[in-house]
Amino acid sequence: MAEAVAYTAAEAAFVLREPVRAVKKALDDGPVQAKLVSKPGGPVRAIEWSDLLYLYAVRVLRDELTPKGRNEFYHALKGVQVDRAREVRFGRLSVAIDDLKAEVEARSRELRALADRVEFRGDGEPVLKNTSVEVHRIAALLSGGLSVDEVREDYPSLSAQDIETARAYAEAHPKTGRPYPRTTAKRALKGAGLEALDEALGDEQA
Repeated sequence: MAEAVAYTAAEAAFVLREPVRAVKKALDDGPVQAKLVSKPGGPVRAIEWSDLLYLYAVRVLRDELTPKGRNEFYHALKGVQVDRAREVRFGRLSVAIDDLKAEVEARSRELRALADRVEFRGDGEPVLKNTSVEVHRIAALLSGGLSVDEVREDYPSLSAQDIETARAYAEAHPKTGRPYPRTTAKRALKGAGLEALDEALGDEQA
């Protein structure tokens, strides 16, 4: 628990089950102290596991902590050994954190499990394990409105779990650079959408 792992805003949003914009706003508002880490698309803000725990805790306790209390709680939490602590004391208050830690750890394991179902090509592009299918290509099709069954029609080698993995991994690790098309060549052709067909073919042949 509480590994020395840096979580990006998108990864934190996955763990917290919140929109990325909400996590970014929380980082802007403080008191969480994010740091810059290098990623393929450039440096991004990231937080530690204890910061992730804090963000989860203040959502659970949102009606019980004042802004001052949240600030005091954060600094008290950063001052304890989270692995061993069962509660955090600040001012006249005390917050039991065992259940909070267990929930954040369980959600963090889900994030790590995604990484185990993905591998990387030589150019750094993530693909579904034991396939040559790009994770973000499948996620783009889902974002474009295709159902899991419709995606499987065009990618019959993929299981429903593969497709859900692609969706979740892309959510936690957004693609940088040019996005994949939100349709396939087959579906663009069926719909006689020549413009969409050109886009899909051009990208699939790139």
